[in-house]
Amino acid sequence: MIEAVGPSRTAYLWRVLLITFLASMGTAVVTNGIAFIADQGLGYTGTQNLILGLVIGAVYIPFALVSGPALRKLIRRNPALTTRRVLLFIMFLLAFVAQGPLLANRFGGEHSARLTEAALWLMGLVFMGATGVQWPIVEAYLSGGRRSKNLRRAIGKFNIVWSSAIVLVYWMMAPLLERNPFLIVSLLGGLHVIIAFFIAQLPDEPAKHVEEDHEPHPPVYVPLLRVFRMMLIASYVILSVMIPLMPSIEGRLGLDELWWTPIASTWLTVRVVFFLVFERWHGWHGQWWTPWLGMSAMILGFALAMLSPSIGTPNADGLNQVGVILLVAGLSLAGVGIAATYYGALYYAMAVGNADVDAGGKHEALIGVGYTVGPLCGLFGGLLTQGPGGVIGITSLVVLTMVGFAVSGARKQRAR
Repeated sequence: MIEAVGPSRTAYLWRVLLITFLASMGTAVVTNGIAFIADQGLGYTGTQNLILGLVIGAVYIPFALVSGPALRKLIRRNPALTTRRVLLFIMFLLAFVAQGPLLANRFGGEHSARLTEAALWLMGLVFMGATGVQWPIVEAYLSGGRRSKNLRRAIGKFNIVWSSAIVLVYWMMAPLLERNPFLIVSLLGGLHVIIAFFIAQLPDEPAKHVEEDHEPHPPVYVPLLRVFRMMLIASYVILSVMIPLMPSIEGRLGLDELWWTPIASTWLTVRVVFFLVFERWHGWHGQWWTPWLGMSAMILGFALAMLSPSIGTPNADGLNQVGVILLVAGLSLAGVGIAATYYGALYYAMAVGNADVDAGGKHEALIGVGYTVGPLCGLFGGLLTQGPGGVIGITSLVVLTMVGFAVSGARKQRAR
């Protein structure tokens, strides 16, 4: 696509995708890796990780929701301020705050443990708040000025790029987790300085799209968007329970710490593969079977992953091989369902929602709702049934929550 002249020209796709890849590596440490870091660096239990996930997840919602209106208000009041400059500020803020846990751990003296824990919480809170603003902006640069085939192609590549970055982070974390977990945060925080270089080359503002200049979306996209938005919340409910508990699950299965993040990345790898399938094959567009396939795969996959330590017995080395196989199978199924749900929700949000910061903000805020509801389900389910039954209680509560969101979406669709 040829760029137009002006402050709101369409951003080069390769540049947005490169920013996406690098920024996703940093975001992955907080949203997907912080439970492993807290487990290894601070000795956190599954319950403590759920509490951490609950608090930082709740921060994501308001920042994602207000990103569009707040940006417009700030720019109106200060003409020198642009969306690109806001994004640059976020990069430097994240690069700075990510150094806190490592510095506190090394130079905190007798108060090292307490300071490190506080720094990790601060880093998580700032990261979630800042990225709640960051990703709607990046998605607006991605989709602004693109429509129809160009939009589908851009979103497909976007999904493949950011999801691949998270898989890479999981494998890179493995050798550092046991020896120096806080170095992971510091290195990926510093990566944001490099990202700032590429952001500086973006247009001042994301390009807008004009509906009458492009073919309109099919009418079925609107009800599909409503259902997918409910399913998106449900998918992140699953993730925000599963990820904080994964170190505990893998520990109970007798897995060596070196294999924790590589095996946990199974669902991430499967998600990348299915993102590629959905990007290449467009037969799912406008089809109602996609959200129901996503829900079924997520429910079954989550149940298998959570219940895997309860099935099978450890061998002489303490490894529950049957449980590990079930965990991998469950994570794979969850990856299929999450891929279908996320891809559908983002595609329809951008196709129907005018591809601006507000559309991306609503999409990201729904993710934040899942980040908050999920840990609540995990904590409440564990309290209801202590001991081995806790896993069953958590699984049951999450599945019921997922079904509730799906039914809600279906009712909204029928009502309209």
